[in-house]
Amino acid sequence: MPKKPPRTLTALPSYLITRIAHRYNQTIHAELKAIGLSTISTRIISSLSIFEELTINELCVHALAEQPTMSRALDRLEADGLIRRAVKDEDNRKRTVRLTDAGHALTADIWPVMTGANDAMLEGIPKADREVTVRTLLKVLENVRVHPI
Repeated sequence: MPKKPPRTLTALPSYLITRIAHRYNQTIHAELKAIGLSTISTRIISSLSIFEELTINELCVHALAEQPTMSRALDRLEADGLIRRAVKDEDNRKRTVRLTDAGHALTADIWPVMTGANDAMLEGIPKADREVTVRTLLKVLENVRVHPI
């Protein structure tokens, strides 16, 4: 027998997570556009600034993009001189991606936008509760994770 539906959508964590992500993306979109970046470009650059070098498949996971979207975004970023692709070791099938100096320089514009939006999102929540929230979200991510990274 199926479970009863909730009385409200806000009783569903999935609904809350989706709404929060949507509002966060709307909040930062205009600021990123003003510095010439799309959301996917920002996710790629910020992921590479943390991990330094990633394969294209790893970038798809961290930047939340499907392969065709990722390929187009990487083409644009490479044409703009922000990333560099290279063949990984002896395996010609795998490519790695790294930021160029220009890409690294752009992170000085990206991180304040992202951290500012995150700070605003957590405004009024005590530090201890923020830490619990992050731990809880990491566990949720682990529970739904398809990829090991």
